[in-house]
Amino acid sequence: MKNIMKSVILLAFLAILLIQPAPIIAATKTGFLTWADKVIPSLFPFFVLTRLMVYYQVPQLIGKLLTPLFKYFLHLSPITFFVMLMSMISGNPSGSKMARDYYDQHLINDREMEGLMYFCNFSSPLFILGTVGVVLYQSTSIGYLLLIAHLVGSLSVFILCYPLLRNKQAISQVKIQLPNRSFSTILIDCIEGSLQTLIRIGGIIVFFYIISEAFNIIHLTQLIGTLIAPLLTPLNLSSAEPLVAGILEFTQGVTKVSQSSAPLQFKLVLTAFIVGFTGLSVHTQSFMFAKNLNISYFKYFLMRILHGFTSALIIFFLFNHFLRENINVFAPTYSSSLMTPHAIIPVTLLLLTTLIILKIGHFLKRTIYSITQ
Repeated sequence: MKNIMKSVILLAFLAILLIQPAPIIAATKTGFLTWADKVIPSLFPFFVLTRLMVYYQVPQLIGKLLTPLFKYFLHLSPITFFVMLMSMISGNPSGSKMARDYYDQHLINDREMEGLMYFCNFSSPLFILGTVGVVLYQSTSIGYLLLIAHLVGSLSVFILCYPLLRNKQAISQVKIQLPNRSFSTILIDCIEGSLQTLIRIGGIIVFFYIISEAFNIIHLTQLIGTLIAPLLTPLNLSSAEPLVAGILEFTQGVTKVSQSSAPLQFKLVLTAFIVGFTGLSVHTQSFMFAKNLNISYFKYFLMRILHGFTSALIIFFLFNHFLRENINVFAPTYSSSLMTPHAIIPVTLLLLTTLIILKIGHFLKRTIYSITQ
């Protein structure tokens, strides 16, 4: 029955694509540009750097140096702490990816992996401060307030996840064994693995942009707006499109919220919730690294709701204390596009070309090796 339903849905999407190709193509282009302009520049350096840290066992070295801190105070594995810290700095889905890398090396156990999957879901500070604060609301104060709410709101998730993350014996299990391969070989592997991951993430982002546009074409978004009209009216929202977009893909959601006619306080509350919830697109990206693991998506989903709700509540109470007097200063930027594709597309093509060259190089290397044997 499930397979039949999936087939029907796929046929419906095919029909939408054939009947209304223009908006679907436009949504695909927007999703691709979002990936190229926002995701690659922010995630690629962190992906390569963190993979290098995995090879050279930076967390293990830190753990050996700060043994008392981890053993008697935090009761966390230094690797677990490192993943948590780096996920806060680099944003989604870096935390899930790092956790999977260490799990595959048997450096964290099943419970720690589950706890990290639930907890390590942070929007990039650069995205919150730059894109949301400066570009969308033209205010660094709003950016910092949203960032503080986002980080403090994660404490509620940490409290629930701490029993999974707690591991008093982990510090005694940390061993340091540096790689015996050359740095250039390791660097190439890190670049190749990072590019492959970014391509998968890009495909997921584009797919959810298409879904969002398809909902608009079949008027599903309007139907949802009609059903939840009593909730939208107090927020002065004329449409459910910002909420639906935020649930699907959070970058698109926070943009549409900033362009809505709602009061600034409610805009920021909704933005904080969407940034904490992160959207189903990011959920899919994160769970890409939970393949073949017994991790509950339902619990993960509840943690994202909790993170979003807590962050929104913090904004609601702090708004009057920090921003009320400056309310007329902040004006949203009404722009249909935040991209600068003329500068980004060559960089994206260069990265894709690099991946292809690396693949060809590996293939030729294996071929020559098999011939010479």
